[in-house]
Amino acid sequence: MYDIVILGAGGMGRETYEVVQDTYKNNSEYRVKGFLSDILDILDGFEGYPPLLGTIKDYEVQPNDRFILAIGDVAGRRRIAESILARGGEFLTLISNLAKVDRTAQIGRGVIVFPFSHIGANAKIGDFCLMNLHAIVGHDSILGNFSEVCSFCVLGGATQTGEECYFAMQTATGPKVKLGNRVILSLGSVTTEDVEDNSFVQGVPGKISKRRSAQ
Repeated sequence: MYDIVILGAGGMGRETYEVVQDTYKNNSEYRVKGFLSDILDILDGFEGYPPLLGTIKDYEVQPNDRFILAIGDVAGRRRIAESILARGGEFLTLISNLAKVDRTAQIGRGVIVFPFSHIGANAKIGDFCLMNLHAIVGHDSILGNFSEVCSFCVLGGATQTGEECYFAMQTATGPKVKLGNRVILSLGSVTTEDVEDNSFVQGVPGKISKRRSAQ
């Protein structure tokens, strides 16, 4: 039997737990062991959840552990995933039974796909990406590692993104748009233009500005 350990116990972690419950309810090989969080009182006031096992930084990885990365912060996702991998941890890819993943799509490791999302034909979802409720990645698109697509976002067909991109709620890209690394689309924004690394997109049509220097 494998023990599922959810990394993060905030709102994203608790929502992910619900998806885990639905996805693995008929699978006797897996059980939820609990959460890890560096905020030790994060579950205070919340009932009906598995226990907090300790902090992420101090947790000793066990052979039967299988991790799910339920961290909303993009940069934090990479840091935590790499920390667990360095300790020999293995990650699950979690795809809701209510999501639609086309037969020819490719999904990386450590990915979470929430209910009612759609991944189109021949799309490629990189490692440790997160797609929230009703997110769409169109056909032939490439979503770079550690990127996050929030609820009601649409990446048009053949969109390509770099790593650590963040699409806030109700954002969209036009077809064949190319985005660099660490691009942020702010709430409700749309871009039909290519976007360079470390850029911030705001508005409709999206106004592009530099966000920060490359790391």
